[in-house]
Amino acid sequence: MAGSTLTISDNLLDQLYHHSVLLKLNSGPPAEGHYGWLTAGQQLRLHHTVRLEQNSALYAPDYRPMLGGRGSSGLCTIGAFSYSYSALPDGLQVGRYCSISRGLSFIDSFHPTDRLTTSALLFRPKNQLYAPALTPAVKEYSQTFSVIGDAPYPTIGNDVWIGADVTLAKGIRIGHGAIIAANATVTRDVPAYAIVAGNPARMVRMRFGDELVGRLLAAQWWNYDPAGVFETTDPELSLSWIEKGAVDPYPFSSITLEPGP
Repeated sequence: MAGSTLTISDNLLDQLYHHSVLLKLNSGPPAEGHYGWLTAGQQLRLHHTVRLEQNSALYAPDYRPMLGGRGSSGLCTIGAFSYSYSALPDGLQVGRYCSISRGLSFIDSFHPTDRLTTSALLFRPKNQLYAPALTPAVKEYSQTFSVIGDAPYPTIGNDVWIGADVTLAKGIRIGHGAIIAANATVTRDVPAYAIVAGNPARMVRMRFGDELVGRLLAAQWWNYDPAGVFETTDPELSLSWIEKGAVDPYPFSSITLEPGP
């Protein structure tokens, strides 16, 4: 997707504030056209639809990909009560109650692996370094090769904790309740409520036993009124209230930003 330009308006800044979408720790109301790291009149490039739920926080702007990849504004789909100290690509989806530390990066720049060479000469025809090899065949191939790859950015479930300086491959899913230890490199799906660490990341243990994990996934507690869910911090007690119908689903509000034509 080529993406489109979104012009930041004063109205959008006000919406972000009133939905408690924070772009700075404990952001105050917009002032003189500024709110966090956004400014009225600023133009951002969007490649995907972005949905920002109430009470979420994106503290870092300007996502920078691996060398050769595609940058983005730092806005991405994120659920209520989630925050990130890392700049995130707009193709990422983050669930509710997630905690993302600094230094999160993604494997989002690729070279060809099925051609004569993996060299960038096959897809960087304007680079003078490769001028002697710029044949018609190379020019043709460069027009079709996607440096960012075909896989989507990861999907991060609800209640996921990602430690500092983690690297995620594209196309993977991080299950609800998972924990990714600092400095891990994750190249495969992570099961719900698993704790993983290392390079490549491997399971250390599960947060809870199978029975409790099953109840947590069935209850989907992150969809319910937080005032009722957090009357206790005991997971089994909260689950019992939800299972008995004592806690109501909660209508989380959100702001949706669409890439234009």
